[in-house]
Amino acid sequence: MDMLIKKLIDSFYANVLPISVFCLTVVASMLVATSAQATINCAGYLPNSYFERIENNNERFADKLFTLEDNSQQLQDLNSNVLLAGLTDAYGLMNKYLIASKDTAKGKKTGVVNAAGEIIVPFAYDAIAIEPDIYTSFIVSVNMPNGATDQGIIDRDGYWIYPAMKNNKKPQQRRIDNGYGNYRYVQPTQQLIKAVDVPLNLTAAAISHAHYDSNDDHDYFLINSVVDAGTISKAGLLDDQGNWVIAQQYDDLQPLNACTGQPLYLQAVSTKAFTSKMQRQTALLDQNASVIIPFTANQNIETFNSGFLNSILFLRSDLIEGSTATGMTEDIKNNIVSAQIIDAEGKVILSSESAIVKLLYHQLYAYKQDGKFGFIDDRANMVLAPQFDSYRDEGNKVWVEKQGKRFDLATLIELD
Repeated sequence: MDMLIKKLIDSFYANVLPISVFCLTVVASMLVATSAQATINCAGYLPNSYFERIENNNERFADKLFTLEDNSQQLQDLNSNVLLAGLTDAYGLMNKYLIASKDTAKGKKTGVVNAAGEIIVPFAYDAIAIEPDIYTSFIVSVNMPNGATDQGIIDRDGYWIYPAMKNNKKPQQRRIDNGYGNYRYVQPTQQLIKAVDVPLNLTAAAISHAHYDSNDDHDYFLINSVVDAGTISKAGLLDDQGNWVIAQQYDDLQPLNACTGQPLYLQAVSTKAFTSKMQRQTALLDQNASVIIPFTANQNIETFNSGFLNSILFLRSDLIEGSTATGMTEDIKNNIVSAQIIDAEGKVILSSESAIVKLLYHQLYAYKQDGKFGFIDDRANMVLAPQFDSYRDEGNKVWVEKQGKRFDLATLIELD
């Protein structure tokens, strides 16, 4: 019963809350000048921890942010003491942070403060990209005179995540338990640097949010930067502790399931030497760099279902020779020769002699075996065994042909 109630609650949030989330996303987009790739959008898939942080947050900006006659804004405490003045375009994020702009000696810059008025992200940046539904980290950017954009990552507590920056001058002593409650052993650690102490710790890299793991409350970032002789750009996956969980060695990494409550899975793209020429290959990796589907040429990988309430499945398609098409089957089906549905362990669940294509208005997929077409649901369960010579999807009606006769699919099964 508890699980049923939880599913109903999750369903309610998934269908009702995106409206309010959309409003927050619009507000954030007014302040963020970087490309749309700088954020992920989890509307409809918000983890429970999101709501818990709102409910457990006693500090609210609604009663603290005041607009003056000159249209500038002030952040005040509950006793009307001014904590921060001269703000513009200020908005609360989840009643936990305030993102705003402020005039500085270098022009109008954007920063972030918490409810106590403490500056988390200094007012030194031309843009700050955030995950619209989560607000657990900040990708900061500065426009350079040569037209380039330098970026970095600051965590929710105001410490640098990337580029990694540690203070070697102030080693701390962390007590180490020997397993028996004896803390005599110590080892030096390094204290991370706060953004307010070094506000412009940036690098020439393209950074974007890749995933929020609601189970561990961790962020993951795609970072594409120059790593070889100043000319070759490579992509890797960084966590919010500053660890490269996937080494920065691929031509591209494409997140497949940013907000489903599952571990992150990515299609990796790499150009490798094959016989006498270079060949573009793809593979499926998880956020721990485990290879689920090996590197192969002429291959496209996408999620078959979201895995939000069930086990996640992937759709692997074999492409025509020389094709580098990527994306959804509906967009590249003319490039597809055959396809497979594969689980998160790499096991083949179903094979098809053609593209596995979703029907336009129904939650069914057409596949082909032994020259005949059949239909499965989004968990790869068989709905109709392969028996049809052809099918035609007209949206409201789906026609199937068998032994020279044409049938309306709705007369054979109940269509949702």
